[in-house]
Amino acid sequence: MRVRYEVVRWWLEDGEFVDEVLARVVDVDGLFADPVPPERERLVLRGCTVAPDELTGDFHLGVSGSQWWLLGDLVVHAELPGGDLVASACVSQLIDGGDFGTPPAYTLYKDLRETGTCRAVEGFPRSFESVWPPVTLIGCDNPGRIRPSAPVDEQGPWVGLRALDRGGRIVAHAGIALDVASTSPSAAGEGLFDVVLDQSRYGEDWTVAERPTPAARGAWRVWMEGVPAERNLWAPLSPEGRMWWNEIAAKAPRTRPTAGVHHVDGRHATDEFGLHLALSEALVGPGRFLGSVYAITGMYEEWWFVPGITLVWHEPGVAFEAMPDYFLGLLKNLRRNGVDVVLESSTEDLADRLDRCVELGAFVDRWIAGWARAQEVEPHDLLDNWHVWADLPGREEERILAGDANVMQHAEDVELQSVPTWLTVATDSPDEVTRVVEQAGLVARTPETFMRRGLFDHPAPKPPDGYSVRVMPGDVIEVVVTFDGEEAASGLIAVVGEDAVPHRIETKPAHRRRGLGSVVMGALVQEAVRAGASDGLLFATEEGLHLYRKLGWDTISDVVIAANDKGEA
Repeated sequence: MRVRYEVVRWWLEDGEFVDEVLARVVDVDGLFADPVPPERERLVLRGCTVAPDELTGDFHLGVSGSQWWLLGDLVVHAELPGGDLVASACVSQLIDGGDFGTPPAYTLYKDLRETGTCRAVEGFPRSFESVWPPVTLIGCDNPGRIRPSAPVDEQGPWVGLRALDRGGRIVAHAGIALDVASTSPSAAGEGLFDVVLDQSRYGEDWTVAERPTPAARGAWRVWMEGVPAERNLWAPLSPEGRMWWNEIAAKAPRTRPTAGVHHVDGRHATDEFGLHLALSEALVGPGRFLGSVYAITGMYEEWWFVPGITLVWHEPGVAFEAMPDYFLGLLKNLRRNGVDVVLESSTEDLADRLDRCVELGAFVDRWIAGWARAQEVEPHDLLDNWHVWADLPGREEERILAGDANVMQHAEDVELQSVPTWLTVATDSPDEVTRVVEQAGLVARTPETFMRRGLFDHPAPKPPDGYSVRVMPGDVIEVVVTFDGEEAASGLIAVVGEDAVPHRIETKPAHRRRGLGSVVMGALVQEAVRAGASDGLLFATEEGLHLYRKLGWDTISDVVIAANDKGEA
């Protein structure tokens, strides 16, 4: 009789994990489960500002930002004078932050967006414990050894199950409470027993892992037959099931890809885990582990990049349509780390569009490094965009996109921000992007132009008679042109590696039309070249565009800038 599970106990001994097999089991029933849904609770929403006909479905309730509750399937039964509502819902507690002060503030959210407030919600606060269904061990060989164990500090023990494949290899672990409710002879074989384990104390015991949900069943079933040798066996699984597949694969040794051409079957990359599994199977094969699902987007380690990898990505439109920000962030990070990505799409022009987005993203990536240094801000690289805490009047935050492929999603998100926020988009379709951002509720600002120039032959005119040039070198080089000791024009240029980014090129009104902008730019570029720069990148305003074109700067793309119009403009 095949043994599929073992009941185990783990503990730490001299810094090492030690495990003990308490019993072996033919199979398990009821293991893959969600908590039992909570009973419906009667609620009274006092002074609710949300219209009764809008209070249907699932809502979140925040109590002074300290406690969070899920009001599942909220239904309003009666409306009382003063805006009080009698309602019911399946109530479960998500976060218990402890004391929330007096009086508490109650806020209702629908789809994570604030919808209104209540003066009070009767019945809160109180604790809700998750209730889990029992687990039955079918064909257990040693039920007498199954019993709870008292934890000893951080040493354990931890208890639970581990699943085995046909060769006896450990596939996965599951946390269960070892509270025996009943024991009876098993039809699975002589001398074996069926043991029902009560799970009402689940969460109190220390367990070796979390309890698998129903979505995990398909992944466990495949792996318990042996290490998968075919691609896409995970494809029929739900996104949560694919997450469990990746959890199981994580127990396999990490495999470093080799140089050469690898083909990604992108047909099933409809979520983050699906994309990760498709990429992993392309690079290291089925049944092997590439790394964390987020490692491929540069948020964590990048241990697996090796020189000479070419990825041929078939049907990239599937991932792009399902999760454009994640997919574009992946492409950006792959190419940033030297992976040659070839996009093969059955959709006309899609590969060219994605290639252009990645190309623009690479330029913006370089520009923002210099701009942030000159502006003295710290940009945060977030998949297909950069987030900047600008902390300027009317511009507390800024989101800078790596192209326009996902502009609608970002525009809608920026519109919801509670502080003045700008959205900056490098694009070849400025009219369309402007229409999209305005449709999302943003206010378009004056557009700019993204420009580039080689620096070695950049013009460097001398200042007019009576003007002098002062240069202050450094990572951010400053040039000031003076007349009779007074500042007439100035500018900065930040050098990052071989790139230089001019910033704040300004001429005082009384000194304009005398070529001082060209003088400042020439002096800045000369110093940047001495500092090792060879390529220049900048965003040109309408006022500066004529100057830069005269100096030989070429257009990379247009730049659309929009704001959520909250606070000073």
